[in-house]
Amino acid sequence: MKSQFMFSGIGGQGVISIGELICQAAVRKGYTVTFSPSYGQEKRGGRTMCQMTVAEKMGSPIISEAELLLVMDDRSLKDYEAMVKPGGKLIINSNLVSIKPERTDIDIIRVPVNDLAMELGNAKTANMVALGVAMKYLNFVSLDEVKDELKSVFPGKKEKLIPVNRDALDKGYTF
Repeated sequence: MKSQFMFSGIGGQGVISIGELICQAAVRKGYTVTFSPSYGQEKRGGRTMCQMTVAEKMGSPIISEAELLLVMDDRSLKDYEAMVKPGGKLIINSNLVSIKPERTDIDIIRVPVNDLAMELGNAKTANMVALGVAMKYLNFVSLDEVKDELKSVFPGKKEKLIPVNRDALDKGYTF
């Protein structure tokens, strides 16, 4: 088993956080994981991206083709659309991506991530909604295993954030 995927957006949207979350769940399940984050030079609002490989054996941390790409903004779509392998999945935050993909050989899933987060009453859960959508197509860990990992992301006083983030994961998964 080997799965290669990417998440990209603007700094502050939480794409690195959801990448770390799913990788932690995969490690806990016994997989070998490579996680390669990339940050723009800007202090806030710059490009963020993470490439992840989850496999049974160690491999290269850099991927050449992603089975799944999640993009949260226009620039991410422009920069990384070509990296999706033919037949792969492209998840687009339709609230913030106004341009159309050029590829016709991939499955495109448009999701109003921000609107779904607002339905939960918390715009900051948009990244978890997006991860919930991605979980439909990533089969190395279950949605419940990712939810269980929230305890390590929100320890101590932050535990009060777990229920709304669980709800956001469910909202994206059932979209």
